[in-house]
Amino acid sequence: MVLRFKWNDAVLEAEDGDSIAAALTAHDIARLGSSRTGRARGVFCGMGICHECLVQVNGSRSERACMVEVRDGMEVCEQNDADTPCHPISRLKCGVSEIEKDVVIVGAGPAGLNAGTLLDSWGCSVCVVDEREQPGGQYYKPRTPGFRGRHSADLQHREGDSLRRRAAASAVDFRFGCTAWYAHRESDESKGAFQIRATSPDRTLVVRARVVIVAAGAMETPAILPGWTMPGVMTLGAAQTFARKYGVLPGKRILVASNGPLGMQLAAELLVLGANVVALAERGRPRNFKAMLDAATASPRLVATGLSCRLRLFLGGAEVNYGWEVSGISGQDRVENVLLRRIEDGNERSLVADTVCIGDGFASQSELARQLGVPVSLENGTCLASPNREQSGKTSVEGVWVVGDAGGLKGAQWAVQQGMLAAQDIASYLEKQVAAGKPMARRVDSIDSFQKALWTLYRAPVREIASGSTLICRCEEVTCNEVLASIRKGAADLGSIKRATRLGMGRCQGRYCTAPALQILHDCGTAPTPERLMAPQLPARPVRISRVAKEKPEWRGHSRTTLASRPTPVFDQPIHKQSADLVVIGGGITGIIASLHAARMGAEVVCLERGMVNGEASGGNAGSLHLQLLSWDFGAKAVSDHAPLSTLPFQKEAIDLWISLQQELKQDFEISLTGGLMVAESDDQVAHLKSKVRAELNVGIDVEVIGAREVRQIVPGISDRIVGASWCPGEGKINPLTASIALWDAARASGAVFEECAPVTGLSRSSSGYQIETPRGGILARKILIAAGGWSGEVAKSLGVTLPVDGAPIQIIVTEAAPDLVPCMMAHADRHITMKQSKAGNVLIGGAWTAGVDREGRPIVRVDSLEGNLWVAERIVPGVGELSFIRSWAAMNIDIDGAPLISSLPDHPDVVVVASANGYTLAPILGKEAAKLALTGKPRRDLLRFGLERFG
Repeated sequence: MVLRFKWNDAVLEAEDGDSIAAALTAHDIARLGSSRTGRARGVFCGMGICHECLVQVNGSRSERACMVEVRDGMEVCEQNDADTPCHPISRLKCGVSEIEKDVVIVGAGPAGLNAGTLLDSWGCSVCVVDEREQPGGQYYKPRTPGFRGRHSADLQHREGDSLRRRAAASAVDFRFGCTAWYAHRESDESKGAFQIRATSPDRTLVVRARVVIVAAGAMETPAILPGWTMPGVMTLGAAQTFARKYGVLPGKRILVASNGPLGMQLAAELLVLGANVVALAERGRPRNFKAMLDAATASPRLVATGLSCRLRLFLGGAEVNYGWEVSGISGQDRVENVLLRRIEDGNERSLVADTVCIGDGFASQSELARQLGVPVSLENGTCLASPNREQSGKTSVEGVWVVGDAGGLKGAQWAVQQGMLAAQDIASYLEKQVAAGKPMARRVDSIDSFQKALWTLYRAPVREIASGSTLICRCEEVTCNEVLASIRKGAADLGSIKRATRLGMGRCQGRYCTAPALQILHDCGTAPTPERLMAPQLPARPVRISRVAKEKPEWRGHSRTTLASRPTPVFDQPIHKQSADLVVIGGGITGIIASLHAARMGAEVVCLERGMVNGEASGGNAGSLHLQLLSWDFGAKAVSDHAPLSTLPFQKEAIDLWISLQQELKQDFEISLTGGLMVAESDDQVAHLKSKVRAELNVGIDVEVIGAREVRQIVPGISDRIVGASWCPGEGKINPLTASIALWDAARASGAVFEECAPVTGLSRSSSGYQIETPRGGILARKILIAAGGWSGEVAKSLGVTLPVDGAPIQIIVTEAAPDLVPCMMAHADRHITMKQSKAGNVLIGGAWTAGVDREGRPIVRVDSLEGNLWVAERIVPGVGELSFIRSWAAMNIDIDGAPLISSLPDHPDVVVVASANGYTLAPILGKEAAKLALTGKPRRDLLRFGLERFG
């Protein structure tokens, strides 16, 4: 059946079952849109991971062309992130399905399907969640009804069809078209211990189960080289999907480049479809006779399949180059030329091609496993992370199994067997009767032997990471040079590199840039360890906001939390100094600025940070520069009316200081005083704003109440519900990542020494000051400044002082990049929300929604807070609902009375504490004045009101 759809202004034809990507590729259309900076985007991974193929479908933006099936009459447009608008689309409200099962499986590939059908046959209730509309995974993908090729299905297709029939005949509860984005252990109880959340266009799925099987498969790792982000460059898997599922050729002149048999298989399959394969470049040199014999002994069938592919290449006249790799790709709107390099001597040659199908290995999709707390290991050389597991897939987290390629790459046949082994293991765990004669570990060992022989045969040197201006992070367009520069400035883990460069902050969520960045770290002398990875992403995949937003009750005050057990990264090197005039405890923004000013005053300064500098609340805040009170700081919801109001003049002064620091350091902190709106939906809320504005005017803040028409002039996309707002033109935003790093550099240039991974484990008075102990050695301090945020109270306890400072775990949400949608800082008169849009186009959504704390004391995102926060954001600016949120994180803020604390400790005049819940806005003034107080003992008179005395 021929379908017709519109692409931009043209009417095109598609075959039944085509994805948008397949249909456009069949028409030789490679460019599908552009990034916010204008970089052209096209199909890359072909399996919904990279988010490079985003298009607009029937008015809805950010739809993945490789995952959406063409419908007759569909209207598809290219998406340009800089100007494709966000329109709230009328749609049915997502329903919610909540189910309980014995086992939930994420992934319906060979491992997941075999595990699920076996467990079902043994009396277990099973739910399988998969993002695709049909089971089989990447390996067993079925042909579409409109498949273009004329040749019959091969053995791989037939095996997949058999597996699908077996699954359909079972009682397994399959949920296709559902993206799993959240995995969490709810309790230690055996019933309903785990929760998996997934979304589809019309439904939110919540599955509670006693056992989780992560069978999410693998993704291809990219070759980081000049031109790899160009339309026309795609993974081997993407090209194979076009060929095997749709019968579509990925281009007219195709170069296949790989390391391993998949490239040879793809080239042979393309030749069968009539493709012009200009060459196959294979990085390995498969000449090891013993390895070939070992492979044939372990699996004669697979070796025979490989030899038949090689024969097909010979008969088809395709050029095969062993020991060669792609070193560069060039062209205008798409690929035009490819540069090949012989690995052994560096000789190069150029080929004309319009498509490059390139594979550089595979990485396990470990995001959900990491969310569940499964430890991972890093592969030597490539730095790829794989979950730790036993042969059956069992992990050290009770009730969690990781099977198939989700835990290590050993092929589809190995995944089939491991899925069956896992089913046996789980049935025993659930105390089910298992029939005799089921799969044994011996078969797995045989396949394992084949894989070892295969990769001995295809062994090749690890590809060198490109340098210079080559992009390492395609989403955020971060270059190799930028990563290297951040490391030379002190970044020692991925989190620090991310904060310095934005690496890993885009739609693919760091899947492609993490391993190569770790390789660069390794080349610079820092050993890559799992502790240096970024925290597991939540969501595990980008999720449309409108599909998860849910109204939640508002609240007053923060929940208390325990901080003592929080873990510390490991760093073996002894601290560099054994004494200092001033030791600053805490490497957040206040501690950084205090260290800068103290060093400029001539003091010898050491700053001790228990984790990484700027790695806690300062690096995890949204960058608001507040000048008017938030709704919960005034009136009935406020903990104290007077305390927050009294800080406003100092916030005004602090914002001016931020601008001065930016000018002084000649750095762009991305400060933008766009103004701030606090919106109201009712007359009562407007009345509350009028009362608040009167109080703010009395302390010198420029603010006014405006009507609905004026609000819409400022924010055209505002909801029709909004009837008024308070408007504060002096409010704005700053990029806390850029600003903190610039000030850290300035502090070090002034002589301050920063010691990371140096938590204070002991603090006592001595005859010449204070002795401070850390796992990396002790240091004698003449004076101390405690700027440890939520941990300040824990530090002060060592001196017998109780501070009115607690930790307040809060969370932030970040959307994909979008055109201008939120032109100013936004808040609400009666709900918790702050919202602003960054220079990069991401909308940052916060508002002090309460986060949780894990068993080790680390702040973690609470899904109910996430849903409620997103609901308020969409309610204010409906277009936000059309965006996907791509990241969220929790940080430990400070719970205090609404005003800052800057004071010497009782009986310890040489120990000063500084803390504030509004720490980033106030940091320039608090850091500067705290350094002066610590060194001179003389407080600034108008800050005396913020001393400990106010607490009685």
